[in-house]
Amino acid sequence: MEKKSLILIIVCIIVFSFVFLTYAGIFNQEESLQVGEINFKLPEGYKYVGFVKQGFPKTTNGLDSIYFDFYNDTNISNHVKDFVNECDSKNRSVAVSNFTTNDIFVYKAVSSTNSSHYWFVYGDKTYTFFTWKETFKIDDIAHYLIDSSVKN
Repeated sequence: MEKKSLILIIVCIIVFSFVFLTYAGIFNQEESLQVGEINFKLPEGYKYVGFVKQGFPKTTNGLDSIYFDFYNDTNISNHVKDFVNECDSKNRSVAVSNFTTNDIFVYKAVSSTNSSHYWFVYGDKTYTFFTWKETFKIDDIAHYLIDSSVKN
C-alpha cells in the first residue's frame, strides 16, 4: 500500500508540474501568421485562431484581438482615406498619424470607438492590421509585428 501511495504521489507531481509548465509558457512555440508575402511573428501570448466572418485572419491573447489584411497595390493613402471616409459616414472622428519603424513608413488611425488601424507598404502590397476596440499596448505590438516580420 505504501508503494502504491508513493507512486501515486510521484505521478501527481509529474502531472501537476507538466500542467504548471504548460501554463507558464515553457512549451510554447513561437507563433506566426502568414499574410500575403509576410510571415508576421505574433507577440507573446497571441495565437492565431482562424478567420472571422468578414474574412480577416484573427489573432488573440484571450482578451484583445488583432485582425490582418493586405491589398494587391501600394496606394496606401487611398486605403487610409477610405477608412477616414467610412468613419465620417458613421459620424465617428478619426485621428491619423504616421511613424517609421525598421525603415518602414507606417500610417496609424485611431477612431472615436478606440479602434486602431495600421497600414504599411512592403514589396508590392499594402498591409494592414487593426483592432475593433481599445487594445492594451497596441503601439508596442504594432512596432513588434513590423520589426520582427519585415526584413530589410
